[in-house]
Amino acid sequence: MAGWSDMLVLLQTPASPFARKVRMAALERGVKLRLEQVPVDPAARNDDLGARNPLAKIPVMLTPEGALYDSRVICRYLDRRGEGPSLYVAETADVWDILTLEALADGVMEAAVLLRYELVQRPQHLRWTDWIAAQFARIDAALDHAESRERQLGAPHIGAIGMAAALEYLDFRHPGHDWRARRAGLAAWLDRFSAQPIMRETSYRAA
Repeated sequence: MAGWSDMLVLLQTPASPFARKVRMAALERGVKLRLEQVPVDPAARNDDLGARNPLAKIPVMLTPEGALYDSRVICRYLDRRGEGPSLYVAETADVWDILTLEALADGVMEAAVLLRYELVQRPQHLRWTDWIAAQFARIDAALDHAESRERQLGAPHIGAIGMAAALEYLDFRHPGHDWRARRAGLAAWLDRFSAQPIMRETSYRAA
């Protein structure tokens, strides 16, 4: 295993929730990654990154078979090559529940990242307030649904990993948005999940 896993390189930024999801999945499956930080600017295409992923988006994983993207594809690859229980099997949720929770978490991440660009990088007089409100509404609706399915998050499957990365990204980049206010069950779940080594070893860093 060491021979091929030593060749896996993750192109990422330490502040990306999608990259964190991949790092967490790799740790859970016992797969070693070499991390390579790449600059990402939403207003300027990174042509070097684009040579690996035509969308010029992170994360990208370089494997002996070639470059893989996005996070869902990468996590599937890691799961097939890791050790121990699959990230797509759990006692508390079937595979369709797990994949649905992963998609829900990815949607929260996407909205939260777009909000970060809008609120930090766009000049204040050009910000679209209705669009901002719509993104926060999308996040809140997704988290209300996750709260109703909190029991299904009981194991460290890929849906739970993604949701944890999404929730802590909200805390990291949007601390003023009190998502915990109406979601005591989801907040308590995150508190428990955050104690796991895969969370402590992959915490967000400003970038």
